[in-house]
Amino acid sequence: MGFSDYLGRFWYSSEPMFGVIMVVCFTSLLRAYPGIAEKILGTVLFSALMCCVAWGLVDGIFYAWEAHYEMDKKKKIQALARASADDERLRELVEDNLGDTLVESLDDADRNQIHQIIQKKVPTVDFGSVSLRDDLMTILIAFALVVGSSVIVMIPFLIIPTVATALIISNITGVILLFIMGFWREEEKGIGRKLVTGGVTAFVALIITFVTALLGG
Repeated sequence: MGFSDYLGRFWYSSEPMFGVIMVVCFTSLLRAYPGIAEKILGTVLFSALMCCVAWGLVDGIFYAWEAHYEMDKKKKIQALARASADDERLRELVEDNLGDTLVESLDDADRNQIHQIIQKKVPTVDFGSVSLRDDLMTILIAFALVVGSSVIVMIPFLIIPTVATALIISNITGVILLFIMGFWREEEKGIGRKLVTGGVTAFVALIITFVTALLGG
């Protein structure tokens, strides 16, 4: 099981965005108050880091909770399929689970066929369970993605003595990081499509950076 499978490909690549955005929002204070930027730098970075720590933990817990919720739904469908006593309820659960997929666009006859296949096959499927290890891995991955991305964007402040310069480099680093995540998230194999998705993601990051800079001063 790959790391991205614990959160899903979309959210796996989105968690670093939260970390970057969080740091950009906090460090925009340094631009708003240049006269005391050096004095408050440590406090700002520590506050941003702690916010990312909390965000990563909370998101990880919710992802783990969702995994249990989804597993419970599968087992509820399986129990109904085995009992064959409440076909209408089984159909409702199946349609709820497939409602946001391509199945929604099929006609009644096709959906009925899918329902029959599920009713026949699902009772013998071994869905396994969501283990404590899975929960811990989910929380750890979400935590590492958010906190790791935030630390990367904070590094310029630790190695560049001038706060204003470090702030610019930090913002650029955040944009590049989000470009990389957008590039990776694109499932199409073509390099052109990946570049477009990465570019769009980076452009959104630029907009967020400009907006937070304006709001910060």
